[in-house]
Amino acid sequence: MQVVYYLVVRDKPALLSAMMQTLAGNAHISFEGNLSKCQFPPEIPALYEANSVLPRNTIYPRQDFIVLTLELQTIHPILDVILPQNRYMKDIIHIQIEKDGKLEFSSCDQFDPEYVVCGEAIPSKLLSLLSEKGILRSWGGVKGLNNSGAG
Repeated sequence: MQVVYYLVVRDKPALLSAMMQTLAGNAHISFEGNLSKCQFPPEIPALYEANSVLPRNTIYPRQDFIVLTLELQTIHPILDVILPQNRYMKDIIHIQIEKDGKLEFSSCDQFDPEYVVCGEAIPSKLLSLLSEKGILRSWGGVKGLNNSGAG
């Protein structure tokens, strides 16, 4: 049975960085929204189509969509593109991370508190630490739900 943790976020860039660092390796991150200002380095492998693990969350109007390889060495180059000018909030609507073929983090509707979730690949100890550091306002788990996070 899949465990899903619902996250209420205080520091969005810090949470995103923590999720990327924790899940990097045999993983991919997708961004959906207006990506015209997001020029990702060409050395990061990219796909432009959704798949069953990283689906599009907005049907209409159709948004830009990209899937990037998420490895330790790609974290900073990705963050260097999405953090300036608050692109992760202003231009990007949905962010998802899959690891080992399972969706493990999803932030939909620009970090809407109802749609920020992570899966069991994120240790509860890390979530407690993120809470203690003030990155999360709160978090809670529910067993038996799918972890799409889409709304």
